[in-house]
Amino acid sequence: MIRTIVVLGSFVAVGAGSAAAFAQAPAPSPPAPAQPSSPPQTQQPLYPAPQPPYPGQAPPPTTSPPPYPGQTPTPYPATAQPPYPVTTPLTPGTPTSGALPQGPRNSDDESRDSGLGLEWIWLNADIGASYVGLDSINSSTFSLQHSSSSGGAFALGAGVRLLFFTVGARARDLQLSSFNLWEIDAEAAFHMRIDHADPYFGLRGGYAFVGTLSSSAIGSPGGTSPDVSVHGYSAGLMAGFDYYFNHFLSLGLDLNPEFLFLQRPKAALPAGFDLLPPAAQMEVLSSPLYQESGTSVGFGFTGTAHFGVHF
Repeated sequence: MIRTIVVLGSFVAVGAGSAAAFAQAPAPSPPAPAQPSSPPQTQQPLYPAPQPPYPGQAPPPTTSPPPYPGQTPTPYPATAQPPYPVTTPLTPGTPTSGALPQGPRNSDDESRDSGLGLEWIWLNADIGASYVGLDSINSSTFSLQHSSSSGGAFALGAGVRLLFFTVGARARDLQLSSFNLWEIDAEAAFHMRIDHADPYFGLRGGYAFVGTLSSSAIGSPGGTSPDVSVHGYSAGLMAGFDYYFNHFLSLGLDLNPEFLFLQRPKAALPAGFDLLPPAAQMEVLSSPLYQESGTSVGFGFTGTAHFGVHF
């Protein structure tokens, strides 16, 4: 009995000591709140990137920042492009996209604009003077006494125009002192209009024939008047100048040097040949006009003033 009481007392004493030790131990502290993770640290560049200067700010240096001890400065290459776009400050009201507005038109530009518009059809009338030498270059049995002559010139022309080019036809009558020469020509020209002035140059040529020959030009023997015809071709250059008063009316000058390639058929015997005395008949038959035909290469020059109408 006594042993049992001693054992129980031991357990009671041990339990009381444990309770006192637990009461004296400090209470556990609550866990600390989690801290937000900081961003990963990146390596900073040794030198900051150059920034564009603001208005009134000095431009960036042309050399690298000060070197470390013992290091020499390195200049930027002369051809290197800046690492940032170069912009120009915009003033209020300046458009930022689209085409830039056009400035006021200069008065010189307005003076260069003739305002004549496009031309499609032209007509003109010529009056002037001309010189023609039917055998001035070469002649073979042409048998005319006075083959060179000068006198008045009259012509009418018409054609079409496409921008800088014109084509047309012209009929011309050269009323010379010894003979009357007609020409029916085609022509083409290139124009260089500058304001109201219109210089041009081109080619002209066609069919030419002698309408009438004076008795002094023929030099017929025996007092007869043979029927002599001369015809052929003409070809030459033309150059001129027109001044446009407006879209419809112009006044100008025209110069036309040309070559004449003509021939003369054998003349027919004159009327009443059988009634002539034998001596007169022999004189007629011996004339080259009645024996054979002739050819000639001549030269002509015509200068005229012309009045033009344009549509």
